[in-house]
Amino acid sequence: MLVRLVYVSYANTAMPDSEIKQILEKSQANNKKAKVGGVLIYSDRFFFQCLEGEREEVNQTYLRISNDTRHAKCVVIAYSQINSRLFPAWSMAYVSFNGLGNELVFKYSEKGLFKPYEFAAGQAMEFLTEVSERAAMSETTD
Repeated sequence: MLVRLVYVSYANTAMPDSEIKQILEKSQANNKKAKVGGVLIYSDRFFFQCLEGEREEVNQTYLRISNDTRHAKCVVIAYSQINSRLFPAWSMAYVSFNGLGNELVFKYSEKGLFKPYEFAAGQAMEFLTEVSERAAMSETTD
């Protein structure tokens, strides 16, 4: 059974790009073995992540992630059975942006600030769907 898990957490310290790159590389290697995919979004010390794959593998991946001491306050926003993946080609894609003044953030937030803890499940899914669509468009224009 395919599932999608969306969670948010907060980095204990500001993370340089080099540390995010290490997290991403390890995630991609682990996720490829487990056939888990998705996207990791990092902005203003917030992690916002979508994991997709078989239920057992997604659950194991989330448990490992939630025990990582580099972040805290892991909160699952959405967890559901799915028929298809939003991010089928990515073992783990990465999106980084400054939440301030970002067009997509303005669309899905009250004050234009990236505050993923405030996302309702539907709002989080709409945000991720748009991220997925924009990523697919940029892949076809590259």
